[in-house]
Amino acid sequence: MSAPPGAPPPPRRRGRELLLAAATALFHERGYDATSMSDLADRLGVTKGALYRHVKNKAELLHAVTAPARTTVRALLAASTPPHDRPVETLAALLRGLADAVSGDPAGHALFWGTHPWTGREAPDAVCRDAVVRRLTELLELAAAQGDVRGDIAPALAARLLLGAVVGPGSPSDAPRVPPSASVVGLLLDGPVRRSLAGIS
Repeated sequence: MSAPPGAPPPPRRRGRELLLAAATALFHERGYDATSMSDLADRLGVTKGALYRHVKNKAELLHAVTAPARTTVRALLAASTPPHDRPVETLAALLRGLADAVSGDPAGHALFWGTHPWTGREAPDAVCRDAVVRRLTELLELAAAQGDVRGDIAPALAARLLLGAVVGPGSPSDAPRVPPSASVVGLLLDGPVRRSLAGIS
């Protein structure tokens, strides 16, 4: 039987929400490696054993913390599937979407976009990040073929440079104090794009 509308969440669910919020803050402040489950227990004022009612280990906790960012990025990728009439428009829209996502959840996205060698290349975050680079590379290649972007810049390199400029530094501890906004995308593309982006929304 579901709880009535407006009722507080069950204690177990509320406990998990508090744990995820604390983990997001501490991982962002100190970095994943420098944060222990004991640190999280201290922040929440509970025993370490209480945390393991919600997650098996710290890696699973990180996976849960970055889940919202992963969902957002996957949705942006789904909306950016080429081909379109002008791939450069899709490229700009994807970059703006990523910038908006980072601005909306700077801590969560700093953790998502950070390099996590402890989770491996097959981990969901790494797979999702690689998919973004591949999509940007593909869109740049298509846009170059149409003459909308310069053809003398390696698409894979340009993709990584654009992505880095939009989502910020690659580690949580180095996250920008002021999140990037979608307005930076037009400025970034003024360099490689030959045609005016004034008409791209």
